Amino acid sequence: MGFTDKKEVLRFIRWPKGTPTGDAVREWLASFDDGAENPAPLLDMTQVVKEGFGPEAHDEDPTAETKMVT
Repeated sequence: MGFTDKKEVLRFIRWPKGTPTGDAVREWLASFDDGAENPAPLLDMTQVVKEGFGPEAHDEDPTAETKMVT
């Protein structure tokens, strides 16, 4: 089952408060309420340009090193 709300989880499992398992489940659910998500690490652009393969690893202008032949 997939749940988006702690109350729905507790209603579904019906484990009473005050038991070791019930307390452990509630403690486990409370561990998700940190509030602050882990921020994404900052990119080291020199390493990205050196080792990367995505669009952020290339020059802004894709025609920077091309010549027109007529």
